[in-house]
Amino acid sequence: MTIAFEKLVPPPGHSFRCFERSALETPAKWHRHPELEITFVPYGTGTRLVGDHVARYTPGDLVLSGENLPHTWLSDDFVGKKFDRHIAYVIQFSIDFLGATFFDAPELTDVRMALQKARRGLLFGPETTAKVGEIMKRMPEEQGLTQLISLLECLNLLAEDGGEVLASEGYTPGFDNASDWRIDKACNYINEHLEDPELSHAAICKEVDMNPSSFSRMFKRATGRTVTQYVSELRIGIACRLLMETGDSILDVSLKSGFDNLSSFNRSFRKIKQMTPREYRSTFLEANKTSALPV
Repeated sequence: MTIAFEKLVPPPGHSFRCFERSALETPAKWHRHPELEITFVPYGTGTRLVGDHVARYTPGDLVLSGENLPHTWLSDDFVGKKFDRHIAYVIQFSIDFLGATFFDAPELTDVRMALQKARRGLLFGPETTAKVGEIMKRMPEEQGLTQLISLLECLNLLAEDGGEVLASEGYTPGFDNASDWRIDKACNYINEHLEDPELSHAAICKEVDMNPSSFSRMFKRATGRTVTQYVSELRIGIACRLLMETGDSILDVSLKSGFDNLSSFNRSFRKIKQMTPREYRSTFLEANKTSALPV
């Protein structure tokens, strides 16, 4: 998938950007930018895409994305809607925002290594997420040196944790700015029609005015997966939420997730989750029952 490029400009008097994104009228688009980004999602569920990594996210999601690493978060609450207004706190900064050699200081060795690892995206554990999340929630209201110190504190906590690498070792994003608008439009179209079983490869190609073979090659080259695989992974993400949060039958879950028949749903679910939908629900219920036991 070719990725939409974003030009980020810090507000006057600031060397980096820090904001809460829910007020922005923007779709959840697959995008990249030269700046590194720390994203904290305190609430909600959905699908996290970072490079060729696709997985479910739950409340308390904290990721450090490296320079030009494609990423997006698709909230379950805004599937099919024009704008995605899920709550997320975001910090975006250039590697040289404090000078070309700032991170070369020996005291910042661990931070520098973490920023290098972030080229493939890093996901952090609950303890670090709780600490960094509290800092990020207050940062939009901070000013001057106080805000800068908060950012450095976040980076120090992330470096101490180390994080879990998300994108595969061989992942290399394909950039083609001339086609960015087409893929941005395709991603928006897929997201808006994800629950529609009539969503087809042909319809997506028509939306972006490309022939199917050219679009398929471009998509596969950049993501390592076909359009069908990509759509299936997003739909299985919706199904997982329904299995966890509702008592709907497996058939109803499959239909609400955009599958037109139960056998196709079961086959896709087992391929992606290595278990059946029924086993997935049972595993979740059992884990939830165990966590609810008094200590």
